[in-house]
Amino acid sequence: MSFVGHTRDLAAARRELETRRLLVVSGAPDSDRSAFLDAVAREVADEAGLPVYRFRVADAGERSGEAGRAPGEAADTVVEACRGVLAVRPCVVVVDGVPAGTADGSLLAELISSFAGSESFLLVGSTDAREDASDRCADGWALLARAAVHCDRGDPRAAGPLLRRAVEAHQVAGDLRGEAWAVFLYGRMCRLRGRAEDARRLLHAARETFRAVGEAPGEAWAAGELARLATRSGSPDPDALAEARGLHERAGDRRGAAWAHLWWTVARADEPGFPWQEEFASVQGRFHEVSDRLGTAWTLHHHALTLARTDGTDGTDERRREADRMFEGALALFEATDCPHGRAWTMLEYALRSPAHRFLNGEWAAEIRHVFHGIGDEAGEAWVDLAEAGPSPGGEPPYELACRYPTALLDTLGWTEAGEPLIPRAARDTQPEPRPGFPRPGDRDRPDDSRAHVRLTLLDDAPVPDVPARIALEVVPGPGHPWSTAPLPPLTARATSLGHAEIHPAHGVPADGAEFRFTPHRPGSHRLRFTVEDPVTGTVLQQVEAEIDVVPSDPVPHRPTAPAPRTSARRA
Repeated sequence: MSFVGHTRDLAAARRELETRRLLVVSGAPDSDRSAFLDAVAREVADEAGLPVYRFRVADAGERSGEAGRAPGEAADTVVEACRGVLAVRPCVVVVDGVPAGTADGSLLAELISSFAGSESFLLVGSTDAREDASDRCADGWALLARAAVHCDRGDPRAAGPLLRRAVEAHQVAGDLRGEAWAVFLYGRMCRLRGRAEDARRLLHAARETFRAVGEAPGEAWAAGELARLATRSGSPDPDALAEARGLHERAGDRRGAAWAHLWWTVARADEPGFPWQEEFASVQGRFHEVSDRLGTAWTLHHHALTLARTDGTDGTDERRREADRMFEGALALFEATDCPHGRAWTMLEYALRSPAHRFLNGEWAAEIRHVFHGIGDEAGEAWVDLAEAGPSPGGEPPYELACRYPTALLDTLGWTEAGEPLIPRAARDTQPEPRPGFPRPGDRDRPDDSRAHVRLTLLDDAPVPDVPARIALEVVPGPGHPWSTAPLPPLTARATSLGHAEIHPAHGVPADGAEFRFTPHRPGSHRLRFTVEDPVTGTVLQQVEAEIDVVPSDPVPHRPTAPAPRTSARRA
């Protein structure tokens, strides 16, 4: 940021510092700039209870008793001093007089690199009046800090250009460590945008580079982001998250360990018998120790969500009041840390879980939709639309959600008795864009011979309870479909029971002759869902449901009803 010199900018500078842990103030007379830096540092330090250390590059040589030291040597003294301070405990460090835009401009890069992953706050005063000086002299580290802030805010759109420039800057400088962090953040951005394969490739590459250069904290962060990719399918991997937490702890990264602990707790929060109260309290304590208000906000959000969704005969009203207090606390912190993504999701869940709060504000949906729109989160807007419209008669999610999220995640969507959605937790981890080529509802009017159909065949007559019955699944392309003259691609068929029955295996390959074993546990009509997907892109190609009549296990003759596939709204 450039120095403006008015006290009204103090609050904005403070918010930027608390969010990024880095503030670069350029230009202005030395005395004004130094006074502004001191004012920001003093406010942040007083609130966090941290000591303040001040350094001035121009004075470094004189303080060391070597007035004749070269500027480069004075800069080295400042960097060494800062590293010594950082090794003791979290603090607030002010470094003024940094000569940006000169031969010594690399000092800013050295400072930011030294503070990467630190729990301290860094304020830098640059003597260059040009606003973009920090971008040019920081060799990519300042660009990385800015990109990370955009991702933290839930606005990954602005991070892409910054990360491309950061990767190039680190490559030109031959800085493998900086390049690994840039690639890691690029992978994190892709995960936020719902581009799972790109994210997986980039995060694996970053993790390998971190290992090669001995960057243990980076390896832990990459492991955590890779583990979070599993939540996209609605099936989190708590073991992988626990492993990432252990890596952070072994690397001495308390902040990273707190985030991994939060992700692990969220992944298990809905498990029966899981001590989520104790774990959320523990995570909140960890974030408090490292002064991470954004982490505290997300902890309060998920803790409140768990409280609000937990039914119980004892203390239900008190739990609701406690959840309301936590939602309000999370909202205040998201606003203070300038995180519209967290603010929008908290506003939505607070409104859904607290009818009194919602009805006091008749424009609640429009307000939340406006916040999502501000960061380009069309998926978030679609969830607001769903909350406002309620469940569809056929139980199918609307197109705007179906074209963005995997079917497995949408299958975990639930509804309360009052008709309020129980939105999957993983929905707030990404802002997916529509999948290319995903069929719109009007596509169902295409000529039938240009489409591929799913054919289900019940291979065993008269299914009875607790006895497996075989079901064959085929993909049959029409004469006008490209697959009619070419081998069927290696598609995946996923089977789901929608009642009191089991179906195995969970996945099959139609090209190899997919066959499933259906085991009902009681007589009556049973519904099954079969989803055909392209495993390379994760695109849902077709989804059908079948009803199978199961007769009691008695000698009375009975002729079962043949499976009747029912086309869903997502049929291609």
